[in-house]
Amino acid sequence: MKAFVYIMIGIIVFYLDTLIGLVIPFHIGNLTFILVPHLTLMYLLLLSIYRPFMVTLLLSIFLGMITDIYFGSVYGLYLFGYIFLITIFNKFLKIFYRDYIMVYWFSIIGVMILEIFVAIIYSVISYVEFDLLNFILLRIIPTLILNIILLIILMPIFFKFFKKPI
Repeated sequence: MKAFVYIMIGIIVFYLDTLIGLVIPFHIGNLTFILVPHLTLMYLLLLSIYRPFMVTLLLSIFLGMITDIYFGSVYGLYLFGYIFLITIFNKFLKIFYRDYIMVYWFSIIGVMILEIFVAIIYSVISYVEFDLLNFILLRIIPTLILNIILLIILMPIFFKFFKKPI
């Protein structure tokens, strides 16, 4: 029953991710700001702190495959990104599970690491032309601002869910 609940919440968060991503692109003049919500990643990162590693690993594999299939220009990109970040979080953040501020900031850092990982892979395979200044100003900063706001809104809901025995 627990696994089913985790999967359903993961799928709901994935679709929220998609809906938010479709609603909020914006342009100012010739500049296009790219805001990428990463609710699925943040859900997995928070889940990795409060639930067993294997549960989170299997869920990250499942949600990573769904993300790659749905957005999929390079299959396996989000799958390996999620697995890598879940493993890092599991090893280093178990000691911070009661300190919400550290968990919050490490979740935001995890989002930034995933964005940089995706940009590096896309630039290595020549899928995108990489310009560091545009990447920082038009993608990283807006994405971090969006995910900071989303995490402020959703973190109490996630923590309330994680504290309850399912």
